[in-house]
Amino acid sequence: MRLQLINLLLFSDKRKNFLLLLAEGPKTIDNVLDLLHVSRISLLPQIKKLKEEGLIVQEGNICRLSTIGEILIKKVQPLVDVAILFEENEYFWSQRKLNAIPFYLLKRIGELKGCQLVEPSAAQGFDLFPDLVNYFVGAPKVMLLFSYFHPHIPSFSLDLAKKGVELRLIFSRDLFERFSMDFRSKGEMILAQENASVFVRLEKTIEIPAVIAVSENKLLLGLFNKKGGFEGQYLLSSEPETLSWGKELFEHYIEGSRKISSMDSLIIV
Repeated sequence: MRLQLINLLLFSDKRKNFLLLLAEGPKTIDNVLDLLHVSRISLLPQIKKLKEEGLIVQEGNICRLSTIGEILIKKVQPLVDVAILFEENEYFWSQRKLNAIPFYLLKRIGELKGCQLVEPSAAQGFDLFPDLVNYFVGAPKVMLLFSYFHPHIPSFSLDLAKKGVELRLIFSRDLFERFSMDFRSKGEMILAQENASVFVRLEKTIEIPAVIAVSENKLLLGLFNKKGGFEGQYLLSSEPETLSWGKELFEHYIEGSRKISSMDSLIIV
């Protein structure tokens, strides 16, 4: 493929945005002008170039991608999604431990595009947990992973289990050890609920996220920073593609975890 096509696709925001818009389906020129907020005089030269290279087809006032255009956009879209994701919260991503995300999902991290970065206010410090539990109240099914300690985690998990939520809960080994000592009674009450399953990650050395919380309509993801601290920042999304990605991440951590039946059932080695 000629480098000219790569330049044509990536080195003009007008052309790139126009092609990404056509990836959703054919559009009239007037529709494109409204959606991209550009002038006709600035768009028409771009249409001419894209037609000359065979990337789009124009039929009257309607433009659509050609077969070649569709193939190229399918390849470019993931790159654009990743760029958008990182640009929206550049400092956050540059400071996170991304090795907590398995490589096959890291390659698809652009699927988190559109996540809202939820940060603590000065008054809250690093404590947002009480506000965030509201996202999962009333959900029929919730998947939770915790590898950092927060005093609200035991009560939150127990409340969900008591409300009949189908709950799958993963603890890091260090957190489970603290949980079993300091919140033993709540742990046993969670395990007594038929709708709740508790798992423990056995390895202490493998990096894992600080928080994964997934329901049918919310994903909440917290990652440690490069110094190993958790700053109370979460990525929050309701997008179907993002929810699917989050469920895959949770399922990845179920593997290698041991399901427990009591607070004494984990053999510490």
